[in-house]
Amino acid sequence: MRKRAQRQDAEGYKRLTIALSSRAVEVVEGVKSKHGLSSREAALNAILERIGDDMILRQEFLAVST
Repeated sequence: MRKRAQRQDAEGYKRLTIALSSRAVEVVEGVKSKHGLSSREAALNAILERIGDDMILRQEFLAVST
């Protein structure tokens, strides 16, 4: 196992393969470019962590509607 994979495993990262729509790829590429990130993976992590950290975004995406 490579050092990067070992480090990520130790930090609790999970690996998965996903298919993104063309619009989703545009958004991820925009975030990647704007923030100078090295990969789509880094951009997607930044987006999801931002959603998790922001109370309003978190409610919008994670709130249960009844």
